Amino acid sequence: MSTSVGLYGSSGTAYILQQAVQNLTQQQTALADETSSGMKSSTYVGLGDDRAQALSLDPQITAVSSWQSSISSAQTSLDTTQTALTQISSIATTLSTNLVSLSGTLGQSELSTIVASAQSALSELGTYLNTSSGTGYVFAGQDSQTAPVTDASGLATSELATATSSAVSQLDTLGASAVFADATQYASSGATYTDSSGTTSDLSVFSSALSTDPVSAQSLASKAVIGQSTTISVGVVATEGSSTGDSTTTTGSTIRDLMRNLMIVASLGSADTSSSNFSDLVSQLQSSTSTISTQLTDEEGSLGITQNSLTNQSSSLSTMSVMLTSQLSNVKELSSSDLAAISVQTTTVQEQLEASYTLIADMKGMTLASYM
Repeated sequence: MSTSVGLYGSSGTAYILQQAVQNLTQQQTALADETSSGMKSSTYVGLGDDRAQALSLDPQITAVSSWQSSISSAQTSLDTTQTALTQISSIATTLSTNLVSLSGTLGQSELSTIVASAQSALSELGTYLNTSSGTGYVFAGQDSQTAPVTDASGLATSELATATSSAVSQLDTLGASAVFADATQYASSGATYTDSSGTTSDLSVFSSALSTDPVSAQSLASKAVIGQSTTISVGVVATEGSSTGDSTTTTGSTIRDLMRNLMIVASLGSADTSSSNFSDLVSQLQSSTSTISTQLTDEEGSLGITQNSLTNQSSSLSTMSVMLTSQLSNVKELSSSDLAAISVQTTTVQEQLEASYTLIADMKGMTLASYM
């Protein structure tokens, strides 16, 4: 009689061999995956005792990457801000030069040219203040999606310009100091103007968020996260400044003061250049514009310091990133000794599989006589 012993019947031996082959095949696949990927495991569980260190390093690397991205964005914004500030400083320089000319004996044609220059400069100033870095307005502070100046090209014809012109028209009556004080008040935050018909207008030319006092505006500066619990103020808010100073000669904001001076000069078209009031007003404008130029230069220097600080921080974070990534690689990646051990394990598993397949093949041909 030659009845066979079926491998996939109820035989306990067959079941054990089947499970052994399945386990060995899984081991062989896992070892092959480790060798091809160079990684100890594709999961944290597979890292064994090293998984705690890997779980600790991964979020640190992610955080460093996030800080580096924040610094990169801040640097882009600061580069754009520096360029715009340079242009604004150029406006102040041109105004200073024109004011020197105004202190001399001018004909009406020369005065008209300087007045036109101031009017044009107002439009340029509005455009520079609405400069965008591509992701937001650099002078808008935290509300970076809203333009700082509501009508950049219309500054020379704005309600503020009209109020300023009204004050300048009374130069011979009120005197230089009074005119300058009125213009300063109009340019300050929260100012309104009531015209001869009794209509009251809001004189702010800035967005609602920036139509605030200089100190409050300064607190609206954008922040960049550059490290663990570390932030830094980025850029310049258009209306920021200091609360110190004579409120009759300064608004407290460098940009507001520059805008006021330009609007005063833009309103001098019909002024009597030979009067003492005119000379006194020009003298005050010269002193104020000189201070503005110094403040703008200081601001540019301050931004430069911030840029250098960010560059240094970025360098430190790059070093940290390399170090953390190296540590994680040591935890996750296979070393030469690991590869050697895997090679030995692979050979062992292969031999066990071959032995199992041989035994299975032999069992297929076994009969009852083979057990007797």
